[in-house]
Amino acid sequence: MFDILFYYTDSDKIKSIIFKVKEGCTIHDFVLLNNLSVVIPKMNYNNYKIGVFGKIKKPDYIIKENDRLELYSPITIDPKIRRKNIATSR
Repeated sequence: MFDILFYYTDSDKIKSIIFKVKEGCTIHDFVLLNNLSVVIPKMNYNNYKIGVFGKIKKPDYIIKENDRLELYSPITIDPKIRRKNIATSR
């Protein structure tokens, strides 16, 4: 077993949790075994992607020691429009 850092956003703040992972654990197994939908109530696994060091991985990806898992939520607004809205509101 080894530790994995898992990053996600909650109310526009980046948070992290350390989880114990067994050798050969896939991302799909990780989500099910750690019941992420309870840990992160807003998470709907069908709409989110999980990546390792900024690269989205498939659910059958085998987690390796020293990987940093990141939860990506779906984009709700075009980043250019968001930046424009922020700039005009100041």
